[in-house]
Amino acid sequence: MGEMPLERLFAFGNAFVLPFWALLILAPRWRGTRLLVHGPLAPVVLGGVYVAMLLASLPAPEGAGFFSLYQVMTLFTDPRAVMAGWVHYLVFDLFVGAWAARDAQRVGVPHLLLAPCLLATLLVGPVGLLLYLALRAALTRRLGLSDAA
Repeated sequence: MGEMPLERLFAFGNAFVLPFWALLILAPRWRGTRLLVHGPLAPVVLGGVYVAMLLASLPAPEGAGFFSLYQVMTLFTDPRAVMAGWVHYLVFDLFVGAWAARDAQRVGVPHLLLAPCLLATLLVGPVGLLLYLALRAALTRRLGLSDAA
């Protein structure tokens, strides 16, 4: 794969997840959101792209691996490996956002308070997760919301 197809794939991945995020933020209780966002569509499609990028990036560059920062930096000298890493972020951030939305509904976190956490999860995944967990903890203590698992 040359540079342009990877750029198109990058743009596709980014555009593909945005409707799912819009549904989580704008229509959290709609039946279509349950089917589309909480169902297997996004993980299956993006998981397929991820596997394709992993296979396309084989063999890994000499010195690449996961056991040191240098090895990871070497791995990411291949644009296909970087694309696989980006898709990894897209899949897992959406998964975390979907989990937070389901959890918030289950324990009674108001959606208006959840929405900024979802936006943060879209943009800077772990920050959004931390914000949601802090919000959830504060509300379950202060307002007596259910925190049963």
